[in-house]
Amino acid sequence: MKILNMIAADEEISQLKKELKEKTGQSLGFNYDCYTGIEDYKEHLRECAKEGKIIIRPQDEAARNRFSTVISRQ
Repeated sequence: MKILNMIAADEEISQLKKELKEKTGQSLGFNYDCYTGIEDYKEHLRECAKEGKIIIRPQDEAARNRFSTVISRQ
């Protein structure tokens, strides 16, 4: 089973995404550059849902910086 199918089938992830969307109006998608696997993604979702905001982690910032030159050209 592919990782995105596994994420879609995971009930806890679905609930956490829904809770986060209700609290913040934002969603947190899975990105291979930011997470080591489903459990890492799920843990980040738990933290964000608990805090009621999207938490930027150091690895998220590093991934964003890798693409900053491409983003700034658009």
